[in-house]
Amino acid sequence: MNDLKSFMETVILRLESEGRYGTAHVYQSTLNAISQYWHSKQKGTMKLDKVFTPALLQGFERYLLENMLSMNTVSTYMRMLRAIYHRATKERRIKWKQGLFDTVYTGVRADTKRALTPGHMGNILVARQTLPSLREAQSWFVLLFLLRGMPFIDLARLRKCDLHGNTLIYKRQKTGRVITVNVTPEAMRLINQLANRNPRSPYLLSILPDNPRTQDTNGFGSREEYRLYQAILRGFNRKLNELSRRMNLGEKLSSYTARHTWATTAYQKKCATGVICNALGHSSMKVTETYLKAFEQKEIDRTNRMIISYIKKEAEKGCKNQYPTAIIL
Repeated sequence: MNDLKSFMETVILRLESEGRYGTAHVYQSTLNAISQYWHSKQKGTMKLDKVFTPALLQGFERYLLENMLSMNTVSTYMRMLRAIYHRATKERRIKWKQGLFDTVYTGVRADTKRALTPGHMGNILVARQTLPSLREAQSWFVLLFLLRGMPFIDLARLRKCDLHGNTLIYKRQKTGRVITVNVTPEAMRLINQLANRNPRSPYLLSILPDNPRTQDTNGFGSREEYRLYQAILRGFNRKLNELSRRMNLGEKLSSYTARHTWATTAYQKKCATGVICNALGHSSMKVTETYLKAFEQKEIDRTNRMIISYIKKEAEKGCKNQYPTAIIL
């Protein structure tokens, strides 16, 4: 099994068997993209030693950019290939090549604003005039924020046995890391309001629908559960954008906005990056830093405007006496 397609399909099946359908989906998308590129240039099997070369990876990157994919999508595909490459070298299916991925983009751009201002987040927390059709989405969004920016997939899949008094102990869907969250009184009120009342259901909240066959292939942790979640997520994001429009926030909302808002607010209040990293359950500080880059850029831009404003005022003072015909920006 020294061809990329067979090797990646084995990894994808393993991820699905572990219930990591989201990660498996990203690997499958990567395989689809590089397969399309490979067959557009040549025919035959995608041998590992033919795929993992600087020339092919750089060509694949150009192909993605020419097809108008974003830099973050390009990076995602490259990082998935890098992970596969590491697996293949670990299993000695291919020899290690130093710096193979150094010439392609594997970073994360933070050029999309995802965090709300404290004022806008506060408005969502206290708003009581929301349309009935949007109240549930508003409650979910607020709860995500109150639970330290919990990802929506983790909120939806919380089990009743994960709540111990006023403490949640759960495993992150994305990384498998065990997270402990102290549930504040505000969050507990929402949990009680959104609680799943069916005694046979494993779910803590009424986000995912109950399935009477919770122990079979259509139940908790199944592919069908993941598909249901994706449909609910799309509806949730649509309602969040409608909520933003109704409240005149002027911001595009998604389920991840609450997470980014929690992180940037903590950073703005001088919380250490390491504390934010642990609170969000990130696998490394680098992941946390990508959350905070957009906020840092905003602060840099604000500082630049402040400096320009100051210099303009000083220039205006001097020009009134010395250079009456000077042009002031």
